[in-house]
Amino acid sequence: MLAEQQQHLIALSSRDNSQPTSRVVSSPGAVSNINCGLMISASANGTQAAEDDPLQFSSNLREPLDIASEPMNIPAEHKTSSSYLLGLPAVKMLVGEYPTNLFFLLESQSPLPPELSPEQSQNPLPPFQVDRSVLDHLVTTFFSSAHVSHPVLDQAEFTEIYERFLDKGADSSTESALCMTVFALGAVSGQPIGSCHPQTSPNGTGYMKYALPTLMLRSLWLFSFDLTLAQALVLASVYFAYIVRPLHSWRLIYLATNLLQLKLSSLDCQKQTLNTEFDILRLFWSCFIIECDRLAELELPRSSLQQLTDDANLPQCGNLDDIHMTAYLAEISIRRLLNRIHNSLYPRTPNSLNKSLSSTSLMTPEEFSIDELTSITSVCEELHRQLDLWHAAIPEPFRPPLNFEEIENDRISILRIRYYAAKHIIYRPFVLHVTMHTSPHVSSAIVEKADSSRSKSIHMDFCTVVAWGGDHTDIVIAQF
Repeated sequence: MLAEQQQHLIALSSRDNSQPTSRVVSSPGAVSNINCGLMISASANGTQAAEDDPLQFSSNLREPLDIASEPMNIPAEHKTSSSYLLGLPAVKMLVGEYPTNLFFLLESQSPLPPELSPEQSQNPLPPFQVDRSVLDHLVTTFFSSAHVSHPVLDQAEFTEIYERFLDKGADSSTESALCMTVFALGAVSGQPIGSCHPQTSPNGTGYMKYALPTLMLRSLWLFSFDLTLAQALVLASVYFAYIVRPLHSWRLIYLATNLLQLKLSSLDCQKQTLNTEFDILRLFWSCFIIECDRLAELELPRSSLQQLTDDANLPQCGNLDDIHMTAYLAEISIRRLLNRIHNSLYPRTPNSLNKSLSSTSLMTPEEFSIDELTSITSVCEELHRQLDLWHAAIPEPFRPPLNFEEIENDRISILRIRYYAAKHIIYRPFVLHVTMHTSPHVSSAIVEKADSSRSKSIHMDFCTVVAWGGDHTDIVIAQF
């Protein structure tokens, strides 16, 4: 069944799709730069996703890209964040005036758990003493939960590191920091749903406090690439996302991307390094997903990794089973599509298709006229088509249902959330038109498109993920 699906995906990836309208083709940020296909495949043995011809975005429709407006980038000062929505005149009338960087201020002022506070780093840590049976359980939990979302480790290689850690004990090495980070993720990801309490420290802080001093010091002063350190930084970023600290999660992933950019700094070997070293490729894509998820909601400095996505194959995921490999590849693809949506509909500058969503947008009553919405309708429809292609390309056994059906696997639930989050921001301009124009003569076509942005099934998944406290909580909140 999976083999047949793979052949279908290959054919779909190479199919010559019809060109969008000439208006779309004329802009570097438009749909002509949106690759069709968004291919995901799961091979029978789970090891063939990164061959010489990987299943990824088809490139046959791509026009030469404007380097200054690379469509894989999330634009700076984009207009899809919750902070931006709070600044809309209609929202201000309801809730009052708030700073434009409200959520950044709230997150930056939110205190860390005492064990992880900067003041704690000034005190010597007690000797680390935990029974091996406890640590074994944490490692097992990590590889069955957090690892499947970001498979940056090879389990066999980590087992060797873990055994050395048990022999030597905790120290200031990067291998020790990696082990502590894995223990912390095993503790927090294995936490029962609903067991979090705001007055108590999250699970795993007792391990993470041993990892942070090494991660901070080495990432600050190391000027050569260290794979173990980069892996530990990525996983530490995932940990802080689990405990709902998006700013700290961003800081750690930013440090990881800096290390990775040291590895890829030679332009001559950049593409070869990316596509021949599987550890680097998986690291690259997890950095890409995590960084983009943070930038989608918070205006923060960004790395240059987003500019390299066209050169990178999809990763080989032999360290995952079929369902989790499919989900990981699907998340990479949908994240790329989300970035294209940001660029096509919500750019920073007013010289693109959608001038009504530019940096001066929503400040005058004449914005979002019928003519302006008409100019982006074909773009929205094409983006929606790309989204449906992405969903259809997921092998049927792992394809999330787009209804009220309960999904047992958390990774597949995340894919359904991603689908509706993308659909929502595709049609958000029509929602804003309806809410900002009080005329009773809003056309039924606009109302229909505005209604397309909402879905009841996403609320069910949203409640599940927030209760779980997983590393996608802030992503879902960002897209509501």
